[in-house]
Amino acid sequence: KLQIVVFFFFKQKTAYEISACLVGSEMCIRDRLQAMSTYDISKPEGLQALDNELATITHLSRGSFPNHEDANVFLAFKDVPDRQKCPNIFYWYQNLSMFNPVVIQAWANKTHSPAQQPEQQQSLQQQSKEGAADDFDPFADDNEEDEAEAKKLAQKKKDEAKSKPKKEKEVIAKSMVIFEVKVYEQEQNLDDLAKKLLQYQQDGLHWRTEYQKVDIAYGMQKLQIGATVEDAKVSVDDLFDYFKEQQYPEEIQSIDIVSFQKV
Repeated sequence: KLQIVVFFFFKQKTAYEISACLVGSEMCIRDRLQAMSTYDISKPEGLQALDNELATITHLSRGSFPNHEDANVFLAFKDVPDRQKCPNIFYWYQNLSMFNPVVIQAWANKTHSPAQQPEQQQSLQQQSKEGAADDFDPFADDNEEDEAEAKKLAQKKKDEAKSKPKKEKEVIAKSMVIFEVKVYEQEQNLDDLAKKLLQYQQDGLHWRTEYQKVDIAYGMQKLQIGATVEDAKVSVDDLFDYFKEQQYPEEIQSIDIVSFQKV
């Protein structure tokens, strides 16, 4: 037996091919679309101007849905726009391609098509009805109810969030302290003493890693060290007493505040 296998290849129609399939006076509309459009897409500068325009808007109608301006420019394309050269036009074109061709042509006819014969109008109306029947969704009412319920829940959450008292951000009072440490003898090693002081750790105490050795007189020097303290956790007076009276009484002669500022 002889078997014959036939392969069918389908190609998505472009806007130009869609307009060519329509009947009556709409066939001549296709040839006048370029003149109707604000953008001369036959020239590179026209394409660039259109791509720039669509970079900030979704439709040429500047609304939520396309209108005759979008339809006229769409039908003027003979092929799918180049995605690399005109990315904004490409995505706009793909979006409009999802609409029924009859609907797109109807948008274009709103302002630019000549008066149609009654037979042609009936033909278009019949095609529109058929397209509407194809798009009928038996679950549309359920979807609308679900959306309405979701909106109610979202609004309820917003109202509850507004009614809750806002927690004020806790402000932690801090102070920047610079103090000087005087020693007894000229020969005392101030670097070693500074390292001992900086090694002390306490919650709320944050040392500045740098310190200075300041000349006093006759070769004597004193230390200047800075720190940031949380007022509720660290008492500067207790800190000074701890260093002078308990830890290093034989090395520290006195500790005095040079600068004390609230942060």
